Amino acid sequence: MKLTNKFNLPMPLYRAVAWQDTQHSVGKADLSCTQLIDAPLIAWLRRHYSDQVEEDIADRLWPLYGTLMHTLLEQFATDGEHVETEAIALVDDFRISGHIDLVVTAAGLLQDYKFTSAWTIKTAKTEGKVEWERQLNVYRFLLENAIAGSGIPDLPTIQQLQIVAMLRDWGPRHEPEGLKPVEVVDIPLWSAEQALAYVRDRVAVHKAAQGDTPPSICSPAERWATPTTFAVMKKGRQSALKVCESEIAAQAWIEANGKGDWIVKRLGQNKRCESYCAFGRQGFCPHYVPL
Repeated sequence: MKLTNKFNLPMPLYRAVAWQDTQHSVGKADLSCTQLIDAPLIAWLRRHYSDQVEEDIADRLWPLYGTLMHTLLEQFATDGEHVETEAIALVDDFRISGHIDLVVTAAGLLQDYKFTSAWTIKTAKTEGKVEWERQLNVYRFLLENAIAGSGIPDLPTIQQLQIVAMLRDWGPRHEPEGLKPVEVVDIPLWSAEQALAYVRDRVAVHKAAQGDTPPSICSPAERWATPTTFAVMKKGRQSALKVCESEIAAQAWIEANGKGDWIVKRLGQNKRCESYCAFGRQGFCPHYVPL
C-alpha cells in the first residue's frame, strides 16, 4: 500500500498509519477472519496489487482510532480478561486467523469494539447486521478450534457475543431516540455445526479464487449496492412524497393519490466501489465501471 498525505496532516499521524499497516498482516495464516467473510475479489486484488494501490491517511483515521481503543483495553484489562488474542484454526488446509478484542473468561463473553455511526446502530437494532454476526461467530469458532500456540488455554465455553459500539456522531439530539454514546449489541450465537459449515463454505470460495484469473464481480451486498428508484416530488417540498421501485409504480401512485407534480429518477449506486474501494477507483478492478 502506498500511503499519501493529501491534506498535509501531522507526520506522527502518517507514521502511525504506516505502522498500523504492518500490524495487519495475516502472519502465519492464509486469510484473516475479515478477509474470509469479505469478497474473494477483494482478497485477490489485495494479493496482486496491494503494493501499487494508493490510499490517503485521512481515509485511515477511524481504523487508527480503533487501534487506540485496543491499546486502552490492554492497559486496563484485569485477570481473566484477554485482550487482542490471536486465534488461528486450520480448516481444509487453510489457516484462518482472527484477533479478538476482548474475552472475559469467567463470563464466557467475547466482545468486539467498534467506532460506528448512530444510523448503523439504529439499523442493527431493528434489522440486525449480518457482517457483525458472521465476524463474531467466526471469532468464536477460531477460539474453540485454535491450533497450538494461539488462542486461550483452557478456554471456557463462549456463551455470549457482543459488539461494543462507540457512536462517533452521538449528540444530545439522539437522546430522544434512546441512543447512548456507547451501545452494547448482543449478537446471535450459531451452533458449532452452523459455524463450521459457514467457514468451510467461505474457505472453498476463496480457494477457488487463488489463481491468476480474477474472480467474478462482488455480490450486490459486497458492493453495498442500492437500487435505482423513482421519487414522487411536490412543488415547495424537498423530500419525496413516495419512493417507488419503478416509474410505472410512481405514476400509478400519483394517479391513485392525486398528489405529486413530477417524478425524479434516483440512480442506484455501488457505494463501496465508487467511494471506498481504492482498487476499483484506481483501475485495478477488472469489473469496475465508473458512473
